[in-house]
Amino acid sequence: MLGTAGAETTLIHAGRLLAVPGEAVKVKQSVLVRDNQIERVIDGFVDPATLANGDELPRVIDLRGFFVLPGLIDAHVHLAHAPGPNELPEGIFESEADIALTAAHHAAITLQAGFTTVVDLGTIGTPGHDEAIYALRDAIKDGKVPGPRIISVGNPIAATSQSRSTLYRGDVDTVMDYSSVCDGPDDCRRAVREQVRRGADIINFFNTGSLLAANPVEQAMTDAEMRAIVETAHALGRRVIADGHHAAGIAAAIRAGADVIDSAHLYDDNTFELLGPDTFFQSHIYGVVLAIGDSPDTLTDGLWGWLPMPLLERFYAIKTRPFAMMEAYRAGVKNLVYASDAGVYAWGDNARDLVEFVKRGMSPNEAIQTATVNAARMLDMADEIGTLAPGRTADLIAVRGDPLKDIEALTRVQFVMRAGIIYRAPGR
Repeated sequence: MLGTAGAETTLIHAGRLLAVPGEAVKVKQSVLVRDNQIERVIDGFVDPATLANGDELPRVIDLRGFFVLPGLIDAHVHLAHAPGPNELPEGIFESEADIALTAAHHAAITLQAGFTTVVDLGTIGTPGHDEAIYALRDAIKDGKVPGPRIISVGNPIAATSQSRSTLYRGDVDTVMDYSSVCDGPDDCRRAVREQVRRGADIINFFNTGSLLAANPVEQAMTDAEMRAIVETAHALGRRVIADGHHAAGIAAAIRAGADVIDSAHLYDDNTFELLGPDTFFQSHIYGVVLAIGDSPDTLTDGLWGWLPMPLLERFYAIKTRPFAMMEAYRAGVKNLVYASDAGVYAWGDNARDLVEFVKRGMSPNEAIQTATVNAARMLDMADEIGTLAPGRTADLIAVRGDPLKDIEALTRVQFVMRAGIIYRAPGR
């Protein structure tokens, strides 16, 4: 469903409203939406006749039996990917149109699951992948296709031999798109500028080797290269995500001034102490839980059971130690952001990391904050998304039940509005 183009004014009657995650829930609230923005939040179920503009009555959406909250934000997805063996990038056999249509399919499912904004962290070496995601981003923004608001990195920046993509013989490799691969500070500045020129909203770089490599390096770039990336991105008005797993590379990215530390599965005792008050941290759990079995004898039973045994054993070691997100939480890190790595498991289960957070010790309210107010601050979009208040974009969802008591309710979203347009309604 492409979305129901709303009347110019929409009045939502919300039985319970969590307008600002972290603050108190209010009951019997009315949310007035004009075009794509929230105009007012009013106590009580307002009679639409009192808000009529001339002879035009606002459309009324009856969510009196529902719990309403801001649309969710996921800061780490791969819209063009799907779970399963992936020894070669999809784009080797697919055109840009194929990639865009696959990503559009996943984007529509993600929106139906209640996520109204996502950050696509891209891939390296897949010809046309960035252009396909940019085209989808723009089509969604223009209302041509349904999907969440997309913040795109284009192609992640990486060092030669650490680009997670050198799969091919030399003559084939020369025709791949490695414009985001760099060597030395000056070349890394060039790579950042190239991604911004192409259309990147945010910059992502690989500060460590890949967990899928036989022998991943703990720091994939020099300190000088990382500083060049961060300084150039900031000069061009872009925030920077450091996507890596090992403690040494994480520490280097923090020293370089990266705004966001992502993944970090192989943290050490000092990792979370190094995070500054303005540094955000995000790491997923659900994808790793599904990746392999629960014992050394069942390693091949998960979604990644096709991987070589040494890699399965590596992921088992990660799965059986405290997850980075929960260790950061216990260490008192405040800037925790929801980042699911969606694309490694079935689309539609996008909210499952919220369940994992609560299962492991977060309160439901704290978990919801990671996917709303915290994520909005990380993206420097707190004045647009993440809360329901006058002047904010009308991104809101509704569920039956109370997610502050049962976080599983967020896996059963019943209503979705993004930018004032309804994409899902109870029974539809």
